[in-house]
Amino acid sequence: MNILIDTNIIIPLEPGSLADLEINTELALQFHSLVQKSENVAYVHPAIEHDFSRDKNVERANLRKTLVKRYNIIDSPPPVTILDTTHVGTPEFGSNDYVDNCFLASLKGDAVDYLVTEDKGIHKKAKKVDLQSRVLYLKDAISLLQDFFDETPPPPPSVETKKVYTLDERDPIFSSLRKDYSPGFDPWIQKCKLQHRDAYVIFNKGGTSMAGICILKKEDYLPTGESGKTLKLCTFKVSETQHGNRYGELLLKTVFDYADTNNYQHLYFTTFPKHHDLIEFAKSFGFDSIEKQDEDEIFMQKFLVFSKEDTLKYSPLDFHVKFGPRVTLFESNSSFIVPIKPEFHDVLFPEMREELSLFPDQKPCGNSIKKAYLSNSATKLLKPGDNVLFYRSKFKPSITAIGIVESFIRSTDANQIARYVGSRTVYRYADIANMGTKSKRDTLAIKFRYVKHLESSIGIKELKENSVLNGAPQSITKIKPEGVEWIRQKLKM
Repeated sequence: MNILIDTNIIIPLEPGSLADLEINTELALQFHSLVQKSENVAYVHPAIEHDFSRDKNVERANLRKTLVKRYNIIDSPPPVTILDTTHVGTPEFGSNDYVDNCFLASLKGDAVDYLVTEDKGIHKKAKKVDLQSRVLYLKDAISLLQDFFDETPPPPPSVETKKVYTLDERDPIFSSLRKDYSPGFDPWIQKCKLQHRDAYVIFNKGGTSMAGICILKKEDYLPTGESGKTLKLCTFKVSETQHGNRYGELLLKTVFDYADTNNYQHLYFTTFPKHHDLIEFAKSFGFDSIEKQDEDEIFMQKFLVFSKEDTLKYSPLDFHVKFGPRVTLFESNSSFIVPIKPEFHDVLFPEMREELSLFPDQKPCGNSIKKAYLSNSATKLLKPGDNVLFYRSKFKPSITAIGIVESFIRSTDANQIARYVGSRTVYRYADIANMGTKSKRDTLAIKFRYVKHLESSIGIKELKENSVLNGAPQSITKIKPEGVEWIRQKLKM
């Protein structure tokens, strides 16, 4: 794969002097080492010289202009004019925004597969032009390269349920929260301890500090007035050092499971407008944002209950996003059986291993709600919003989990498939490349959202008896209407 690196990645790689060493130098070096070991190619954009020229330290600027020549330079990069100016503007030639647009144009024109940058402004702009999945922070890039090309690191520890009074309020994860809510944060955390509130916690390797935390509070209504069993996420925080592991999705998945098991009707939390990434993350899982009157905070609320009218009002995919993830429709869409080998099944759905419960697996896809699956199936029947029921083959063959299709592509280009699925998939890059070579077919890449695992898996005998399957599926198989209705009743959906 071809990977474009931003100026803010080059600078920690080429500090110029000991005084210029940056906080990201170690990560940048790890990233660059992975790129080289995996035989990918790191590129810089010729417009990077504009960034160096703005450095008031002329000697350092000239040194970096020389050192950057050791990297591959994109030859004749796509012009910025291919970007929609209504989203990216028309900045002055040579300005910081102009250089940012040059980087995004290289993505848009497919001169590179990914852009690695720590610039939050570029990440926001990428979302506006629908390139956000191909713009990575350093941690995300390292995780992606490890998944696709490197040896898989040992799994981190599990999500644990803890009483808040057992946690250390001096943990670094609380630093930004203390700053946002000062001086009221410390009295509040003491109140949480005295009230014996529960928290979901992910500890860093070694258990010395927290990688993620969510503190819960049970309430009887939403702040906007709707009554009903309500769960407030008083604190929802992932450490800034843990990009790429999908810990936010892992924590949210744990919350959704708890809310579903205990029949909660609403979820909500409050945050500040400056936390754009958190707000967009929550919106992608059906939270609505509501600005608080005369206050700087924003409510993020989600409904988990719905009416018959709601099932008719929304498309199957929109319905799932708004009221899910633990619900899906079986009307105005189709349902498919997707066979999956046990070794891939265990990585994609780690919570279904008999010896384990909720935990982060060795790959980020095991932590996520948004996943991907690859197949050489020739089916052309899939549509966004269709249900996919995963059938684990060989070892205890049965349907074990259900998801809903977000989107899909077909391609013979391994790079295109890899950048489409990102860290959602269980496959390594070599697996993706071999799929097309061995089958001589297009690879079907399916992005789907995980609905839930089945409390009791459904074996082949029961599936045959109820017109779901005629035999063990060898490829993606559409379920007949009578089988769909039996599945819907079996799942109580």
